[in-house]
Amino acid sequence: MSSADSETVRILLNGKPQAVRAGLSVADLLLKWKIRPELVTVELNGTILQKLDYETAELRQGDKVEFVFYMGGGAWA
Repeated sequence: MSSADSETVRILLNGKPQAVRAGLSVADLLLKWKIRPELVTVELNGTILQKLDYETAELRQGDKVEFVFYMGGGAWA
């Protein structure tokens, strides 16, 4: 394993610092957190990603990632 393979970067995930592998894709981040892509929208540095971009969007030092979840609910009273 090369040093590049084990390099980590710091990101903000939903406002909390996290260390992740450099170059980790958004799809892999979702997998790591056991989040189904169809249940979340991902915002990367203020830009909403299309689901088809999750595989190619790689995380870099200082990135800000937000997971926005869809929730079902009852009727308003």
